[in-house]
Amino acid sequence: MHGVDQPASPPPGWHPDPSGQPGWRWWDGIRWTQHTAPPVPPGPAWPGGPDPYGAVTLQAGQARLDRYIAIGVLVWAALSVVGVLVNASDANYYRALWHWWHAVLHAVSLHETAPRPPARPLGSSLFSLAGLVLLAIEIPYFIWQYRAASVARALGYPMRHSPGWGVGCWFIPVVNLWMPYQAVRDCLPAGHPARRRILQAWVVLLAIVVVLNSATVVALVGAPRVGAVLVVVTAAAYAFVGLTTRRFVLAIAADHREAVAALTSR
Repeated sequence: MHGVDQPASPPPGWHPDPSGQPGWRWWDGIRWTQHTAPPVPPGPAWPGGPDPYGAVTLQAGQARLDRYIAIGVLVWAALSVVGVLVNASDANYYRALWHWWHAVLHAVSLHETAPRPPARPLGSSLFSLAGLVLLAIEIPYFIWQYRAASVARALGYPMRHSPGWGVGCWFIPVVNLWMPYQAVRDCLPAGHPARRRILQAWVVLLAIVVVLNSATVVALVGAPRVGAVLVVVTAAAYAFVGLTTRRFVLAIAADHREAVAALTSR
């Protein structure tokens, strides 16, 4: 039935076989393909809608973002490394800011006029615009995670959290210390080797956010030599997270692509 015409073109996806045979045939948006699937008994709707083969449609939506996210996480890591180096170059500014706070507290205690704050370096001010680039990466990443989790649920992978909650938990204090990791991990089937990479990236990311970022700034102010060491460690940690994240993003994309291909070849 490859190439059968249809008066009103349906959206790409699984549809009842137009030949009248029991089962489903894949419509690619232009013509009927050779891909068929057996009928299934009625049951609860899958995340993609009432079509029990919604995983195929969902995976197509995820695939449109796979490459963008794989590149985006590297850009995120590169910008983060540059941010660490900018902070290191602004060490004198942070020292001046520290002394300014002390002067303000002293002036307040004596009911005197507080001194003016030190001027922020131009390079640091300009780099704050990088936040717009990070936003252009993070928002698509959350969309991609939601789509990937939806595909995993449609494929029957065990999941601790729904796709929506898996994204929402990133923004909730305390639970965002472990739930986002679980949500991303469950996009892969149990036993997949890339699940270890997700854990490694998550542990290092937590170390950066909870310890390294603040410790680096404090050390640059009070102990420059220690600060220099922490700058190198923090930059290396960001690079590790970016590279490792790219690897498991590609692993999720490949796993879902292969699982859906196996589904359509039944």
